[in-house]
Amino acid sequence: MNISDSTPFLSLTDQLVEKLTQDIITGVYSPGERLKEQDIAARFGVSRAPLRETFRVLERNGLVEIVPWRGVRVVEPSHEEIRELFEARADMFALCAKRIAREGQWDDIEAIGADIQALISATAAGCDERAYKASTNDISSRMYGAIKNRYLRDMMIVLRQKMFWHYCYLGTSTRERREDSNIYWARLQNALSERDELAAEEVAYAIMNASKEFALQLLDKQAEKAA
Repeated sequence: MNISDSTPFLSLTDQLVEKLTQDIITGVYSPGERLKEQDIAARFGVSRAPLRETFRVLERNGLVEIVPWRGVRVVEPSHEEIRELFEARADMFALCAKRIAREGQWDDIEAIGADIQALISATAAGCDERAYKASTNDISSRMYGAIKNRYLRDMMIVLRQKMFWHYCYLGTSTRERREDSNIYWARLQNALSERDELAAEEVAYAIMNASKEFALQLLDKQAEKAA
């Protein structure tokens, strides 16, 4: 597979970062798994030099760690890291919703609302957990894209990538849990449509805070099973 065939307008390092980030957050590589430089270089048809730079970028983004004399491996999230990550995401997502309610383009608000309604319909139709998480991730991406401040938008995107991977790693949510979450998403749609900054900020924070509590419960259960 020649990586430049699919995304020719990005630098080689950026293409590799994009591809490996997607592999990590979708579970192609598991937490703690070693990323074998020779195998990945052969897979993408690249030399080791750009791949090593790619690993440094992924390490800065918090997705891998480079261990001296032992290579590169996908990070394993700790309880404290999950808590801090979700708290930061809640603050950023709340700010994002507030800014969209205040100054977002109406076309963006309508598109976000349509995505939320599609999420609710897919849940009612019995979509699985991975499809649900991908849909909520897409809604978040659209919201971040609606932010005018590019520096704030870029920080939110990096944080979203990290959280999506952690969220997928943490395991299975129930349909009931997803339906409860959809109540908040519907409230967010209404708040954005009404240009209600305070309500949008509060419900966006509630969405992420509820996800944090659920994620920590799952992590505790995993730790109990491993003990």
